[in-house]
Amino acid sequence: MVMVGGYRRGRSTTPTGPGTGRSDDNGGLGLVEIADHDGEWVELAAGSGRLALHAAGPESPPAGRTKLGIEVVGTDAYRSAAAAAGVRGEPITTDHGPASTVDVAGLPVVVDEAEPGVAGRGDAGMGEVTSETLSVVGLVYTPTPANHGAAAAALGWRPRVASDSGGWSDLTAHGILAFHEGELTDVDGAPACEVSLETGRLEPLLERASDAGLDARIIDESYGRTLRVTTPAGTELWVNETQQDLYGYHLTDPAAQAR
Repeated sequence: MVMVGGYRRGRSTTPTGPGTGRSDDNGGLGLVEIADHDGEWVELAAGSGRLALHAAGPESPPAGRTKLGIEVVGTDAYRSAAAAAGVRGEPITTDHGPASTVDVAGLPVVVDEAEPGVAGRGDAGMGEVTSETLSVVGLVYTPTPANHGAAAAALGWRPRVASDSGGWSDLTAHGILAFHEGELTDVDGAPACEVSLETGRLEPLLERASDAGLDARIIDESYGRTLRVTTPAGTELWVNETQQDLYGYHLTDPAAQAR
């Protein structure tokens, strides 16, 4: 299962967006371009998880926003397994072919068929989430993080860390899915999410971003450190350092500490 964040960007000749170092220039934050769909959208892979950048007119409501999606091998079988776990799903047709939706505690999430045989994609983004890996993070704001975390776990996500207060829950697959207490919004009827990255050491990424001419700095806050990178659109992309201080939090997967 691969977590895919779909970021809608304004049209431009060269794809732009969070960490878009193309595969042939080794720049940015290390995300690698693995597919270009006729210039309309491109796919980037981290060590764990993928990010899709779609074209959108500057006045289009989705422009500059991100929606959550996942990929699996065998959407029909996945939908059947979800139904067996008590999660509703249905087949749909999207502009790029057949897919499914699953209901994650009231959040309709699109499930696309993974295409490992597509040239250039292979198993890109299919690594495990570890402190040594650069991972894509999809953060969804919701009034009920614990409920959505439990629903995602029923769909195969592995619970990792939760806050003692119930305001935070994160899970891993190929990529990280996190729920934070807040107001739920949507993009084109799909759950809106914020895209960030996570890794165990920020200094190598800071050096890499600076060498690529990006404005980047490390911020040390009470809950941990983040690398803040200014994107070509003028927004900030956050790269979180893997959480080590669990004060106010607890591991929901004991094996996560070893990773």
